[in-house]
Amino acid sequence: MTAVLTTDQVNQVVNNTTLVLLVRPDLIPEWRSNLVDLLNQTRQAALDEEAIFVSAVLSLLHSPTDTLPTGTPYDHAWQTILVGLQRGEIQPAAATPGEETMTIERLLQSIAEALVAVMTEVPQQKDAVASELIEMRAAALEADVPELRAWLDDGLALLAGAALADLGAQHEGIYATYWQTVVKNLTI
Repeated sequence: MTAVLTTDQVNQVVNNTTLVLLVRPDLIPEWRSNLVDLLNQTRQAALDEEAIFVSAVLSLLHSPTDTLPTGTPYDHAWQTILVGLQRGEIQPAAATPGEETMTIERLLQSIAEALVAVMTEVPQQKDAVASELIEMRAAALEADVPELRAWLDDGLALLAGAALADLGAQHEGIYATYWQTVVKNLTI
C-alpha cells in the first residue's frame, strides 16, 4: 500500500515532534491536539497505516523510550524522529515512502549509524539493534546475498564484544566503505 500523507504532512510530524520533545516541551499539549486531529482524520478516511503511524507518534509524546517501528510505510519518518531524539537535533526532512527507495547504500548507512550510536551514545538499545540485525541477516541468507550476510555478521560480532580490529577484513566495495565508516566513527 502506498502512503497517503503528503511529504509536507510527514515532514511536519517529524519536525514538530522532534522539536517539542527536545526544545519546547511547553508546546506538547498543542502538538498533541494537532496530532489527535490528524489521527481522527485518518480514522474517518479508514487510512489504517496512517492512523497507526500517527498513534505511534502520539504514544512517543507520552513515552519517548518507545522505539519499536510502526510496521507501516512511514517507518522511515519514524526512524527520522528516533534518530533526531537520540542525537538531540532535528534531522533532514523525511521522504514519503513513494519517494524513499531503500538501496543497499542506505541500508548499510542506517546500520552503520545504528552500530555507532549503540556503541557510543545509546548502549541500552544494543539488544534492539542486534535483534534487527539478526532479522536482516536471515533475510540476506534467504535472498542469497553473502556479502550483506558477512557484513551483518561483523556488526553482530561487534555488538557481542568482538574487537573492532578483528572485523571487516573481508569486505569489498560498498561494504568496505560502510564498514570503514563504522571503524572511523568508533576510533575517533
